[in-house]
Amino acid sequence: MIESSILMVCDEPATSRIWALCITELNCRPLVANSVKQAVEIIEESSPDLMVVDVTSREVSGIQICQGLRQHANAPLLLLTPIHNETHTLEAYQAGVDDCVIKPISPALFFAKVKVWLHRSWTVQVESLDDLIIGNYTLEPSKHYLLGGDGKKIHLSNLEFRVLYLLMNHPNQSFSNEEIIGRVWGFYGEGNSALVKNVIYRLRKKIEPNPNESRYIRTETGGYLFRK
Repeated sequence: MIESSILMVCDEPATSRIWALCITELNCRPLVANSVKQAVEIIEESSPDLMVVDVTSREVSGIQICQGLRQHANAPLLLLTPIHNETHTLEAYQAGVDDCVIKPISPALFFAKVKVWLHRSWTVQVESLDDLIIGNYTLEPSKHYLLGGDGKKIHLSNLEFRVLYLLMNHPNQSFSNEEIIGRVWGFYGEGNSALVKNVIYRLRKKIEPNPNESRYIRTETGGYLFRK
C-alpha cells in the first residue's frame, strides 16, 4: 500500500498536533509547517501528495499562503476557512485552491474530503504497472519509490513518479514540455512548463550524483529524456 504524504500548514501548534494525528489515522504521512517558507522547504524535500492550509493569523491570510504554495507545487490544495461568502471563495479559487472547506469541520467530513482528493490526485493504478529497470535504478510503482544500485530507497511523490515513469519507460526518447504536460497532467490537472521544470529539478536533486551535471535525466533540444 502506497503511503501518501499530506502537507498541513497551520500556525497554531496545538491545532497542528491534532491535524497530524488525524492524518496519521488515515495511514498517511503528516508533514507539518507553520509558515510558507517552511512549507516550501518541505515541498522541495518531500513533494506532498495533498496540501491543506489552516491559519488564523491576521498578519497573513490563508489565501496568501495558498498563492505561495501554488507557485511551488501542483498537488491538490485545500483551504480551511471560517469565512463563508462568495467573494472570499472566488479569491481562493483564483489563488489556486481546489476546495474551500468551511470551518468548523468534523473529523469524519475532513477524512472524507482528504480521501476524495487523494484519490483524484492518483488516478493511475500504479500497482498494475511493471517495475522498470535501467542501469543501477529500479522504479517500483507498487512501493512508490526508486531503488538505487546501493540499495537506497528514493521516495517519490505522485507527480514525480508520473514524470519519471514516462521518461524511464521510453529511455533515450526526448519528450517536450507539451508532451509531458499532456501525458502527466492530463490525468492530474493543469500543468505548465514552469511546473515541469520544477519537477525535473526535484528529480535531479534526488537521483543524480551531481544535480548540476545531469547523467541520467538529460535536457535535449526541446525536451527531456532519461539516458539508458
